[in-house]
Order: sequence, then C-alpha cells, then structure tokens
Amino acid sequence: MEQERAPKPLPLGDRLAEGPFPPHHSGCFGCGPANPASPRITFERRGDLVVGTFTMDDRHQGAPGVAHGGIVAAALDEASGSLLMPLQIPAVTVKLDVTFTAPARLHRELTLTSRLTAREGRKLYIDTALTDADTPIATSRAIFVEVGPEHFHQFGATPGELSSVGA
Repeated sequence: MEQERAPKPLPLGDRLAEGPFPPHHSGCFGCGPANPASPRITFERRGDLVVGTFTMDDRHQGAPGVAHGGIVAAALDEASGSLLMPLQIPAVTVKLDVTFTAPARLHRELTLTSRLTAREGRKLYIDTALTDADTPIATSRAIFVEVGPEHFHQFGATPGELSSVGA
C-alpha cells in the first residue's frame, strides 16, 4: 500500500461516534490494559478512518533498540481489527500481508491508520499503515471474514463480552 495511492475509505456507518474507543477487552494482546505484554494501543475514530497510537518498550524488542517484526505485524492486525468496532461486525483475520519499510524504534509514539477499502459479501478488505511521525514503518493489507458471535463463544468468550464488535 503506497500512501499516495491509498484508496478512499468506505464509510464506517454511524454505530460508533467519532472519538476514542474502549479496549476490545481487558486481556487483549494489542490494546488490553490487563495484559502485561500489551503495547496498550489506543484507538479512535476519525471520520471513516481508525487511528491508533502506542509506544513499544523493551518487552517488544527484536534487535537492540527496535521492535520485533512480529509485534509490528500484531499491531497492524490489531489496527485492522479495530476497524470492526464502528461497523459492529464480528470478524476474524484470514489474511495479513505486511510490508516492512523501516525499523520501528522503541520508546517512540507510533501511529496506526486503518481504512476499509472494499467489502464483498462476508469479506472485508482493510489497509493499515504504521508511521513514526512522517516516517513510514510498515503497511498491511488484511482480509477479515465476518463470523457469528458463536465463533468467539466456542473459545470461551461469554455472550456480550466482545460487545465492541457485536459479539
């Protein structure tokens, strides 16, 4: 995904107003305040975009001073999934294609920006970018597939526990 050719986002509807989101749930790896490994990404809706900010620390280190590529990919996946909150659609990642362009330095505020670029039946196509100020770090193209709430319940979520995405 090249920034200058990023497609116009599709509308996210009016189920969730502009502004900050609550965490998906307290134990969520990407945004959960009760998860000690979480980088505690905070998300907000800005029109038809979802924007997240976070800072990685030594728990997320790969090579000295930079984040492990796996946590960068996880942050992109988390941002893609956060786009489901304004839509109130329970869905799961079926494909995540990540392109790394620069190291993600630790102890710096990073920004994630996600947009819904297409929808075909149960499939949602989501593009996400990670930046450090004006420096592109990584991009992703994700495909999510809408599932019923029972998908999450079979693995231990209680009804209403994932109300952030309608499950």
